[in-house]
Amino acid sequence: MPEPRGGKPIASSQRPTGGDKAIVSSNKRQFFRRRKVCKFCVEKIDMIDYKDAKLLTQFVSERGKIVPRRLSGVCTPCQRRLAEAIKRCRSIALLPFAGNPREGREPREPREPRDFRDREPREPREPREPRS
Repeated sequence: MPEPRGGKPIASSQRPTGGDKAIVSSNKRQFFRRRKVCKFCVEKIDMIDYKDAKLLTQFVSERGKIVPRRLSGVCTPCQRRLAEAIKRCRSIALLPFAGNPREGREPREPREPRDFRDREPREPREPREPRS
């Protein structure tokens, strides 16, 4: 394992992992990420109910995609049950399959109506030769 400039090896909890807290040692900033915990295990929810759309919407993105484990912090067995519950909930139309792509955008400016009456007429085209 390579040693930092200070001469001491870095502990595994102090290695940079792109988290939210900074440790300053030997003029370098190092980050560590706090481990996410499974919401279902903490609250001791054994069965994820597919009819509870309010709970399931927390694990679906704005575009209607199921949020992955690494972002939501849900453990593997609960993520499998969660995905199945979301798919069942979609099939009975409690959750949408896809979000609204225009949601969150600013409305467009209305166009002025086009007036073709003052346009000059086109010249007639020459007839094409038939294909052989």
